[in-house]
Amino acid sequence: MEKWPILLLFFAVFCFSLPPVNAQSIHASVERRYGPFYFQQPIDHFNRHSVSFQQRYWANTDWYQEGAPVILYNAGEGPADERAAFVTNSSMALLARQLHGIVIVIEHRFYGKSMPSANFSVASLQTLNTRQSLEDMAYFIKKVELPNLAGTLPRPETKWIMYGGSYSGNLAAWMRQKYPHLVFAAVVSSAPVEIRYDMYQFFDTMRRYGPVECIRKIQAAVAHIDAILFGPFAESKKKIKSLFGVADLDHDDDFAELLTRPFKLWETKTPTVDRFSDEFCVAFDHATDISEYIHAYANYIRKMVADLCATTASVRECLNTHNPQSPMYTNITAVNRAWMWQRCTEYAYWQTAPPLWYPSIVSRKLTTDWYQKQCPLMFGEHHVPARPAWRMMNRIYKGWYISLSRVFWIDGQWDPWRTLAVNSDEAPDRSHWNEDAYYAVLPQSVHHWDFYVSDTTSSFHIEETHKQVHYAMSQWLQEA
Repeated sequence: MEKWPILLLFFAVFCFSLPPVNAQSIHASVERRYGPFYFQQPIDHFNRHSVSFQQRYWANTDWYQEGAPVILYNAGEGPADERAAFVTNSSMALLARQLHGIVIVIEHRFYGKSMPSANFSVASLQTLNTRQSLEDMAYFIKKVELPNLAGTLPRPETKWIMYGGSYSGNLAAWMRQKYPHLVFAAVVSSAPVEIRYDMYQFFDTMRRYGPVECIRKIQAAVAHIDAILFGPFAESKKKIKSLFGVADLDHDDDFAELLTRPFKLWETKTPTVDRFSDEFCVAFDHATDISEYIHAYANYIRKMVADLCATTASVRECLNTHNPQSPMYTNITAVNRAWMWQRCTEYAYWQTAPPLWYPSIVSRKLTTDWYQKQCPLMFGEHHVPARPAWRMMNRIYKGWYISLSRVFWIDGQWDPWRTLAVNSDEAPDRSHWNEDAYYAVLPQSVHHWDFYVSDTTSSFHIEETHKQVHYAMSQWLQEA
């Protein structure tokens, strides 16, 4: 643990500007020689009679020298197609080149084309859980033969380094925890390892770090809207919804959730592009009183709804989450069912308004009930738990109290997900823990900005961050 104070000082000194996961430069197509390849993965690792499915992966062996490590990145809760380019253009590819190793991107089960089943029915989704997903990677490490590598990887001598960000970062940390005999080290970025049912901290992060005047006006507008929504006058509710372009949206919680949609822009921030400020906050620039704040907010939402609901017959059909017959619940081929299943069964992470004693930029009509009611509607009340097993997940994987050696933990100061990461302001002080690990909080940055090495957004600070990761891994490999 003696290295920890040095790294903390390093990251406190420099103001880092690192691009997020959706940096356009990363989305270049990857050459066919890197994949996709297909690995025969058991559908159920805990049934010895299980059949298999084809799990996609991409691999770059260009820099490999015998005895060097393999870096494995699980693409997490989405198709891996865009992230396939990480094998050539990313911080993990840079690390692989520096270590003369291999970098692999593997697609998570039930996402993209790595489908154990043809649909997302309840019966199919029984094997979509953390335990199976971790076992996928363990089995892959033990069995894979890379088609673009001359020769085979020496086993068990080859060192495997897990790399991940966000949910994928959780998996990287938990692989190091559960399979220390297979996983030598890990780089864990923006990983919310402390599972929470009510994640009110998500929006509160934006309130704390967003542009002061913009946040003040949003907060005032939302407080006024809530006074109406919690009031007894139906006509006033109808008028405020009409102003926002959703007059026929019956349920207040659906309206409350709609008002949070612009906040999604927060996580699209890059060092050079700030859509949250330039597209959303700018709407409030000339608003000088509460009436103008509300009208500015309404104008933005109306335009957004026009685009969002352009192909549906009505706003009610588009935004109503209370209809059990809605296609959002009945279409078992809808790809969003995979992550929803994971949240309904294990993770929750429901993003809500904060407690009453906190100021809020989110309507207090948005509670955990808005999210939780969707689980039985989508999957059937007898097929999902009354609440996700988030407490059990924390017991198994230790939440904030996870203690691992040879792990480099990185978070962004302004990342809403840092509130559940080991670098959270609320997490236990780890400075005296007996572990050989690195911790870094990158100032004024959001979700895993440390991933990227793009020509247009790279900087001295990014390069120094990567040097620290390289240094840590090199030291650990030399000591092994």
